[in-house]
Amino acid sequence: MEALRKCLEALEAGHDVVLVTVLVAGAGTPGKEGFKLVVADDGFTFGTVGGGALEHRALADAREALAARRGALTNYDLSALGMACGGQATLAFEFLPGARSFVLFGGGHLGRALAPILESLGFRVTVYDCRPEVRAALETAPGRRVVIGEYADLSGLRGELEGAEFCFIATHGHLHDYAVLRQVLAAPGRRRYIGLIGSRAKVRTTRERLARDGLAVPDCLYAPVGLAIGAQSPAEIAVAVAAEVVAVLRGVQAPSLRER
Repeated sequence: MEALRKCLEALEAGHDVVLVTVLVAGAGTPGKEGFKLVVADDGFTFGTVGGGALEHRALADAREALAARRGALTNYDLSALGMACGGQATLAFEFLPGARSFVLFGGGHLGRALAPILESLGFRVTVYDCRPEVRAALETAPGRRVVIGEYADLSGLRGELEGAEFCFIATHGHLHDYAVLRQVLAAPGRRRYIGLIGSRAKVRTTRERLARDGLAVPDCLYAPVGLAIGAQSPAEIAVAVAAEVVAVLRGVQAPSLRER
């Protein structure tokens, strides 16, 4: 149970995990059926499959499974691994993706429609807004974090922003949007998706302003944002944005508005 708790903690912290379980332990093998080993993508490990050469090999195979983002079922001949005890062991490698962090700037109608969809997709959502009055409407889901602060200074969000591969910007003003975008672009961390709400004219102006400010436009900037499904209402736009996020996650080419 402690191994499962450690596994859950790592997943909730946003780390991918491979959970290794001893399914079959032949006579003489050091591990017992049900033994578990947790291997996370940040190097954290917990538990055991019995130690010795089997565990050394299991750790290496778990790290390969993490890199490939896939599970496996593997049989081991302990004699071939150099273990004097001999015997056979079967281990299950279960790949479990961690909860990805998504920072949503703007808690208006669109933000409120988008947040629950993202959470249903497995994201840990943080909503950032400068208006204290929106907190009550946003703090409706377990695990969702709402941060109230000035858009001109995101320093209070530094840790979460560094770890967030996905961001969406839809504040209640163009100037706020640009102030947030500049800070997101300057923040350390690996970004896979930055969605920016706005018309083609706004996006063109934003790109020109970035160029004047000496800032490169990254490939991860999706503006105009969302898939081209004719979305109009906040709920429809939220669906279009979420679908675009899924396409980015899966590496699938989809009819994005930014390509038009």
